[in-house]
Amino acid sequence: MSRIALPIGLGLLLGWVAFHAPFLGWWTLIPWGAGALGLGYWLGRPRFMFAGGLYGMTLASVFIVAGYTGAAPVVTPAPLFPLLVFFSAICGSGLAMLGAHLKRRTRDAA
Repeated sequence: MSRIALPIGLGLLLGWVAFHAPFLGWWTLIPWGAGALGLGYWLGRPRFMFAGGLYGMTLASVFIVAGYTGAAPVVTPAPLFPLLVFFSAICGSGLAMLGAHLKRRTRDAA
C-alpha cells in the first residue's frame, strides 16, 4: 500500500505547493528531486521504479493542471501534456533509482 499511496501523496503535495509558491524558478526542481531521492531511499531496491514513476506522473499532472489558466480546455494542448508527464515519470524513476542505490551503498558500508 505504501508504494502506491506514498508516491501519489508526495506528488500531490509537492505539485500543489510548487504551484502556489510566490514565484517559480529552477529552485523548484530541488524539492522535486529530493522527494524522488527520498522515495527511492525509503522504499529500497525492489519498488523504486514503480514508485518513482508514479511520483513523477502525479507531480507533473498536478502541477500542469493546477497551473493551467488558458481559455481553452486543459485537453487542448494534448500532445504536450503526455510528453511532459512521461518525461517527469522517467526523471522520478531515475532519481528514485539513485536513492535506492544510495541506500544499498550506505547499508553495505555499515
